[in-house]
Amino acid sequence: MSFRHLVLAVAVTLGVAACSTTAEGPAAPSPANGPQATVGSLRLPLPPNATYTEHSPDGLLDGCIAEGTVTCEARVLDLRKVDPAAPINLPSTKRPFGWYPGTDLPTCITPASPPGKAAGATGSTLLDSGFARIGPKTAEYGRWKVTCENSAQNNQVRSWWLPTSRILIVQYGSFPGWDAKMDTLLAGATFS
Repeated sequence: MSFRHLVLAVAVTLGVAACSTTAEGPAAPSPANGPQATVGSLRLPLPPNATYTEHSPDGLLDGCIAEGTVTCEARVLDLRKVDPAAPINLPSTKRPFGWYPGTDLPTCITPASPPGKAAGATGSTLLDSGFARIGPKTAEYGRWKVTCENSAQNNQVRSWWLPTSRILIVQYGSFPGWDAKMDTLLAGATFS
């Protein structure tokens, strides 16, 4: 089963219609008073003018945080919601595509190549790993250099995995400006 089908199966299993939340608010929203993405027990403040798509009709944008013309800068997934019969790979820095929970070939999602239009990934090399904070919790962290069938889509991917909460956060097309923004979002995270 492909990751796309896995995500779609989750959406069908939950019986949830397509919905999205648009973040509009102060420059630095706080979990207490600004817009948030809620995924499992995680409450993640969003940047101004960002959107979080919990479920999209085709499943391609499930869990995506988008901003401006970028369709999916990061994905936040609750892997507890996955169909227990669906095969998945738990996130791990011990395997090349450790940021990808699907069992098929991942795609190279970038600002220019959103889910569904991205080329297949041909390689994934771990550049950095350890632990990083998500609000009050500590996540397993990794940064990979990803090579793609279309070399113009080569990029870096960062991921944070909370194994107890089973929440995976993946940042696509990593670059310094978005890295700093993502770090700020994660620092403001709270849990219920």
